[in-house]
Amino acid sequence: MSGIGVIIIGAGGHAAVVADALLAAGQQVLGFVDNDARRHGRSVCDRPVLGDDTALEGFDTANVLLANGIGGTRGDGLRAAVQRRLEGAGWHFVAVRHPSAAASPFAQLGPSVQLMAHSVVQPGARLGAGCIVNSAAVVEHDVQLGPYVHVACNATLCGGVSVGAGSHVGAAAVVRQGVRLGDATVVGAGAVVVNDFPGAGTLIGVPARPVDNKRNA
Repeated sequence: MSGIGVIIIGAGGHAAVVADALLAAGQQVLGFVDNDARRHGRSVCDRPVLGDDTALEGFDTANVLLANGIGGTRGDGLRAAVQRRLEGAGWHFVAVRHPSAAASPFAQLGPSVQLMAHSVVQPGARLGAGCIVNSAAVVEHDVQLGPYVHVACNATLCGGVSVGAGSHVGAAAVVRQGVRLGDATVVGAGAVVVNDFPGAGTLIGVPARPVDNKRNA
């Protein structure tokens, strides 16, 4: 990737972590774009926020790659939707790997996966496109992650776990070995998941149980 610059989509907290990982890996970060006008003209990790998505029109897709800086903490699909829209316009997204991340050569990493500082991915794991394994998170052997899953800081997925597309596993959560979680599952921070869950909902607590959305409305 020598000579190829990277622009990060988003300019919030996760975007800063992405920038830090790219810079630590010796990659050239040109700046950020963000549709929140309040961030325009500021800098993140000493790189400028260039404007909204229209700022990309001044760059050539042959010479610039994008990195997804949208964190996707709620499993709402925004991260995937923005990336797919820009890919449809001809842009390509780069994978992100902090030098301190440890990924087995026997794991399979899909396109534009992000491995943050001190994260671990073990043999037999399969990560779909656009997944995030955040700081110090552990993805154990034979785990399967669908596209755009976010495993948050210090979370642990034990061996053989399966997590469906667009899901979010919160900070310091633990998912017991062999558990299967369906698409768009949100696991609350610190939860311990010991049973399968069909998806499209939220799990909290120890042991984790589904949130009763009607009762909490």
